[in-house]
Amino acid sequence: MDWTDWSSRCPTGDCQRATEELHSMIVLTNPVSSGTALARAFDERTSDTLRIYTPELVPADHGDRTLVHQDLEETCVTLARAGASHVVAASEYGVTLADELNHRLGLPGNDPFLSGARRDKYLMIRAINEARVPIGNAVMVQSIAEMTAALDGCEFPIMVKPVDSAGSDGCRVCPDRLAAHRAGAAVLGNRNLLGRNNDRVLLQEYISGPQYVVNTVSIGGTHLLSDYYHCRIDEVEGGAPVYRHMRAPQLLDDRDHDVIRYTLRCLDALGIKEGAAHSEVRMTSNGPRMVEVNSRVMGPCLEPDPYFAALGTTHQHATAERYLDPEAFRARFQMPYRARKHLAKVFLRAHSEGTISAVPGLAALRRLPNLHTVVGVPGAGTTVRDRLLTTGFTGIAFLVDDDGDRLTESLATIHDLENAGQLFDIVPDDRLNRKA
Repeated sequence: MDWTDWSSRCPTGDCQRATEELHSMIVLTNPVSSGTALARAFDERTSDTLRIYTPELVPADHGDRTLVHQDLEETCVTLARAGASHVVAASEYGVTLADELNHRLGLPGNDPFLSGARRDKYLMIRAINEARVPIGNAVMVQSIAEMTAALDGCEFPIMVKPVDSAGSDGCRVCPDRLAAHRAGAAVLGNRNLLGRNNDRVLLQEYISGPQYVVNTVSIGGTHLLSDYYHCRIDEVEGGAPVYRHMRAPQLLDDRDHDVIRYTLRCLDALGIKEGAAHSEVRMTSNGPRMVEVNSRVMGPCLEPDPYFAALGTTHQHATAERYLDPEAFRARFQMPYRARKHLAKVFLRAHSEGTISAVPGLAALRRLPNLHTVVGVPGAGTTVRDRLLTTGFTGIAFLVDDDGDRLTESLATIHDLENAGQLFDIVPDDRLNRKA
């Protein structure tokens, strides 16, 4: 089907009415990165979807059901004529566009007036605070001079991060003023992982305590817990937070329930009413505190089989069900959350920057009694430019087990391999070596 045939204007100009009169169509905005897994989850159940890409993200192998977004009005007219019933943010790159399209077309979506707070980390903190939900303080700066002045009023340690990025890019835990100034200067003006220039930097109160991931899917303002994780995060090389693994417990305890209830309050504060959200929370001595909320599916790497083996579904499949079979999705609210088995997702780590010459640790990894899947491990000749990013560039391993203690032992084995530099053989490159 050639979607470009529908680029004419609606005769009545009433895009919402045109949408209601035609058949249902699910629209996915910028299904790249983790969004490719979301698109596959929809494809398993229907062929009636349309992918929208902004010009810089159009894949070379895109199919017929693709629209390149150039102009908001023209896109709205095209979607109305196609009978769009839902517009779904399929990645971090598609969040703002989905909000705009849902609002213009009158479709169910998140609160359009809080769209900025769902993308901008500073506005996010303000919105949660204004809803009287406790959250750490933060200051936003736009220049070295502003940062210098703002640091005078900071209590250390603090977290320095871009206002708009992903994958731990540019994030540093800074113990003192000098470290914070260096970290902020390294971020300001540089391009981030989302392809945008960092014109603002967040100086955020450091939130101490164990970290949790809360994945949800919402319908009509009611939020379903789809999956939940305890996280191990190490702070290395000048305070860079590095994800080592995420682990889904079989049963939730009182602390877990506190974290989840708090997260749902934050979703309400940010106007999240429809679709997926991926939240990171820390439990402090004063209770849960939000790190950030992302109004899209979790990433990176959503290989479905280990999630189904342990949890019975995935974040992206629960999201697809919400739009394609809302009755079955609503039935999930009557079922208590319980994982079938223990699940761990391990972000495999290279021990240095440089060029990979071999991956000898894979043999040991494959002999683990609970290894379910290992994906994305780069081969010989691949250059590791930044081993601290949480993008899955050096591979992800999934462990599934009935026995939680055995899973703990396997996680320790993997991390020992990584720490000893035995997972990858790497030829160092002085131009890539990270300076402390």
